[in-house]
Amino acid sequence: MAGKYTFVADQGSKFDRILTWTNAAGTAYDLTGWTAKMEIRTAAGGTLLQTLQTSDSTIVLGGVAGTIRLVVGSAVTVLWTWASGVYDLELTDTTTEKTRLIQGNFVISPEVTQ
Repeated sequence: MAGKYTFVADQGSKFDRILTWTNAAGTAYDLTGWTAKMEIRTAAGGTLLQTLQTSDSTIVLGGVAGTIRLVVGSAVTVLWTWASGVYDLELTDTTTEKTRLIQGNFVISPEVTQ
């Protein structure tokens, strides 16, 4: 079952989070050769608000370290005029098996300084 986590992002600022995927013993999963994709939508099956993925480097996987870096520049986040959405993060291994790692709410903190 996917973990649940709420992300809060500042509109107009770089969004940069690093997660580490480990097993129960604390050993990092080797993500070498894996891919990942995260979609933020208005609701499950709703309108797509933002996509992050390894193919455009908005998700960067750290190989044997088991890290998953989510990064969106301020030039993109300044355009986020929506208040909140839902997301899930799926990783695909080298055999094309998918794992939904985390899911939850994605909330925008509106920018005041223009």
